[in-house]
Amino acid sequence: MNGIFCVEGQWHRSLTDRSSVLPTLELLDRLKMCSFIHKDVATPEELHYFLKRWTERRYTRFKVGYFAMHGEASRLWVTDQSAVELDAVAENLEGGCKGKRLYFASCSVMRASDAVLTNFLEVTGAAMICGFARDVDWMEAASFELVLLNHLVNGNRVDAAERTMRSQRWAPLADHLGFRIHYANGRVA
Repeated sequence: MNGIFCVEGQWHRSLTDRSSVLPTLELLDRLKMCSFIHKDVATPEELHYFLKRWTERRYTRFKVGYFAMHGEASRLWVTDQSAVELDAVAENLEGGCKGKRLYFASCSVMRASDAVLTNFLEVTGAAMICGFARDVDWMEAASFELVLLNHLVNGNRVDAAERTMRSQRWAPLADHLGFRIHYANGRVA
């Protein structure tokens, strides 16, 4: 069974806050749609450590990378005070994502320039990256990503997620969320 590798940042400063994408992954697992690895990260070093581990041969079947954390154009926020540039993430994953599909469940990360996103794909070897080009509502994004993740992990074609998320049923929400896809072949959707 194909799998998802998820790194999740710290959504809130409060240690009692229980916000997490873990229930989404557990639902997909319980429905036998995929298996998953979920790692909480609170520092750039932890993020880089787990990303490097993900590129090890034994985790090849986890072909979808799921970055669940706050974001802005070209940057992921591991905590509210600690950010990592997409270029640094790409360097960490250099050549280790051949054919993988990466999803940034982070506000506005895909607002990065086409040059930054193209460079990310070239450095990592990923087949595609996708995510949001604007700030999104948690619940709207969660409902969208449940379907998106299923198509990213189980779609036979690299554009399987695009075909579904741009269908008549999902296109209005995709547009509302500012959903974008960049492919390694240079195509942008």
